[in-house]
Amino acid sequence: MRRVYFLDISSESGCCERTDSETKGYRNMKLLAATGLLCSGMLAISAQDIQQELKQKLAAAKESVARNQAALRQYTWTSHTEILRKGEVKKTKDEMCRYGPDGTVQKTELGPPPEQHEKRGLRGRVVEKKKDELQDYMERAVALIHNYVPPAAEKMEQAFQAGGVSLGQAGPGTIQLQIRNYLKQGDTLTLSFDAAAKVLRRLNVNSYLDDPGDAVTLEVDFQTLPDGTNYAAATVLNAEAKKLQVRTQNANYQRAGA
Repeated sequence: MRRVYFLDISSESGCCERTDSETKGYRNMKLLAATGLLCSGMLAISAQDIQQELKQKLAAAKESVARNQAALRQYTWTSHTEILRKGEVKKTKDEMCRYGPDGTVQKTELGPPPEQHEKRGLRGRVVEKKKDELQDYMERAVALIHNYVPPAAEKMEQAFQAGGVSLGQAGPGTIQLQIRNYLKQGDTLTLSFDAAAKVLRRLNVNSYLDDPGDAVTLEVDFQTLPDGTNYAAATVLNAEAKKLQVRTQNANYQRAGA
């Protein structure tokens, strides 16, 4: 059997003797080791690239939201809201809306206030108590959602630093960012952007009030005004535990003072 002599840098003697089969095995081991090192390097580079891409897209999202919120403060608009219980409309209202100096939306109800019918007796008091409980529950759900819309730049950045931001599956021309643990442990805020126009097209929230069984979800579809300003055209809030739903349509956007 032919023998081959070569320098073995891992050997203390510096030289060793191997057979042809041993030589082939040794070379295969070196090739596998080199391939492993190359693959690990590629994985590291790929992870860095993904993280950098996420960082860039998140920065663009924060900039887009901030710019749009500033533009919306120049407008007034009307809002039509329907409150449903078990699929049946229980209340509707129309409001004139605008942003106040503190950045919150100020609403003025349009039309006469709804008539109040006094409920007498024990049954009337029970009905009123249930209505008050549902009203309180809905107000808590709405207040919770206001913590997600519009998204806060600092909370998005905190989620990113904690590894809670990822790219989701979206359609052509759409960038989707999924943000986990945005406000509460286990919640999700999903932002879908038009890649070309760089404006928000859809926002989804999956959250809860006191515990995950008390789920609250929100879907928001956005439209664009002629000057490029984005606005929430339609929103649907669901509080499944109470079989409550709030549907809102926003329209008639006009520059304040025009």
